Amino acid sequence: MIIEPIGILLALVGIYTMAAGMSVGVYSLCICTLLGAAAALILPALGGANVQPSHFALVFLTAAVALRPRTFSASLSCLSYPGPGFWFTLFILYSVLTALFLPRIFAGATIVYSLARSNEVHRIVSTPLSPTTSNLTQSVYMLGSFCCFAIIAGFARLGGMAIAARALVATSVVCLAFALADVATYATNTADLLSIIRNANYRMLNDGNIEGFKRIVGSFPEAGAFGYTALALFTFVLMLGLEDFPGRFLGVIASALALALVLCTSTTAYVASAMMGLVVLAFCVVRIVRSTATSRHLTYVAVCLFALPLLIMAVMLIPAASESISNLIHATVTTKLDSQSGEERMRWNAQALNSFIDTSGMGAGVGSIRASSFIVALLANVGILGTVIFFAFMVSLVRSVLRRNDGSGIEKAVGLAALLSSVAQVTAASISAGAIDLGPLFAITAGLAAAYALGPLRDPVPSADQAAPFFAFPRFGNGPESGLALAGLSLVRQESLAHRDGGHRHV
Repeated sequence: MIIEPIGILLALVGIYTMAAGMSVGVYSLCICTLLGAAAALILPALGGANVQPSHFALVFLTAAVALRPRTFSASLSCLSYPGPGFWFTLFILYSVLTALFLPRIFAGATIVYSLARSNEVHRIVSTPLSPTTSNLTQSVYMLGSFCCFAIIAGFARLGGMAIAARALVATSVVCLAFALADVATYATNTADLLSIIRNANYRMLNDGNIEGFKRIVGSFPEAGAFGYTALALFTFVLMLGLEDFPGRFLGVIASALALALVLCTSTTAYVASAMMGLVVLAFCVVRIVRSTATSRHLTYVAVCLFALPLLIMAVMLIPAASESISNLIHATVTTKLDSQSGEERMRWNAQALNSFIDTSGMGAGVGSIRASSFIVALLANVGILGTVIFFAFMVSLVRSVLRRNDGSGIEKAVGLAALLSSVAQVTAASISAGAIDLGPLFAITAGLAAAYALGPLRDPVPSADQAAPFFAFPRFGNGPESGLALAGLSLVRQESLAHRDGGHRHV
């Protein structure tokens, strides 16, 4: 096992989280979702598999929850039937079971495109179906997403909804900072300065350009991954702004993320952004029809229907700008499927569907098949049953959020923003994702949406529900888990809390 410098830093932050409070851990976890090209640990015994910073930080956050009975109980309460957490749990457990059994049951029955690992590089190869290390690593990622979902949902139900929302806003600012650093280091030929966050053994596509436009990758290995995350954050911040969430510069941040999406030259980002823009527009129109719209909803509708078309027409009147934009659209959208990358991805999808048929609709197991669409990957890896369970989760999440009408202004803003951000990630993944793990950012937003749907736990959070370290830490933030962690007294208090928790209903 090789521990990278970024892993040492995250370990220190994680230890502080375990002792001082959950707020630090939530902020750390959200920001770590941006480090898609980084590795906290490298495992040579598993073919050089990378432990990403978000999953490494999640280990410490999970330990912090385990040391806090109240938060642990709240997290479990978010997984009860018939809520969305139940279906998400069922999907994760079923997916892990497929990784254990299906590659062995159908070994050699079909040809698959899968990820081949070595200590130097990861690559996609065509091979007969058989158990691989990807089955293990993808299962671990899925279980990590499950823990992330439960922890964030429990934290939010205990009063941390606004804290998690602000953590995602801060993550959006950091995402923009990484995008600026990527462009600046590319322009000055100093890309090596970002090597500390590009230390994973993935194939890095950080120096590409299309029609003279630098492909923005930020802290990710390629532009598509940056566009996926930027779209999720853009949708979240935009909805917070539309729903009057108390915060400064939300409009500026959303506008900057929209500009980054345009400049990243990702086909997935363009198509998914257009689709989500229409979804948000429909949401605002419904607000207007129901006479619940604010000036912000009206402004968004005016921008989409009038200002944006006028801007496009004005730009088209400038020959040089019009030619550049036309060439960009032609290269990223019109002829994308005819490119080498497009043809390769279509081969992955075709072979994945063939494998779905070869396995009688049961799938080949999580991590066995690489595709280029989340829906195709679902069918090929977990089969019909796994696909049905996932969409049952999404339907449950959407219905439960939209049905709740008694939430406060802040809670409702965060719940709706988290829901649409989750939908945006599924939309983008359905266009080009290669695996069925949607990542920790999806688990965070889905967990926030589920917490809003379930509603807050009514009894207050005991300030003594803390870990029991051998030393004290200063107070951090205003989160429900912040405060001094005192040795000695905490043991007595936790015993009292454990007795009190037995009398409450959390489900």
